Amino acid sequence: MRRIPAYLSALALGGLGAIVPATSAHADNWTCSDNYTAAAYGYMYAYQDHTCHGGVIGYSNSWDSDWGNSNGPFQGADTNSASSVLNKGSITVKFFNGTGQDWDGGYVCLTKNEAYATNIADNYFTGGGSISVTDKISSHKWVTNDSCAPYSWLT
Repeated sequence: MRRIPAYLSALALGGLGAIVPATSAHADNWTCSDNYTAAAYGYMYAYQDHTCHGGVIGYSNSWDSDWGNSNGPFQGADTNSASSVLNKGSITVKFFNGTGQDWDGGYVCLTKNEAYATNIADNYFTGGGSISVTDKISSHKWVTNDSCAPYSWLT
């Protein structure tokens, strides 16, 4: 009779071994949707890689006029390094190519309803140029939808 409990224990350990790799595989397939679920309400996030992967560059529930300086929620090497963004705030986030509180330069917007942009490489800043948004965001602020021009939305 002792063989049955030993056999059941071996089966349980074997089953546990099958579960652990599945969990690790899920981490490799992490998506912006997963990050959106885990994100704190009222914040926007920027990520180094597409699909909100590769680590969080920074996150903020306020504005930051220069992602490259030593002030604000984004600092130093954070400037010009985002490849995907997420908005779990209550209004729209306006991302800028330029820095400074004059909020000059081209921009793109991400509404709260859009939630996230997994690959911003196919998006361009407003202003008549052809500057791709990937690795070019230098500042952001929270705005209402009416302050974003048509065709300036991240997809």
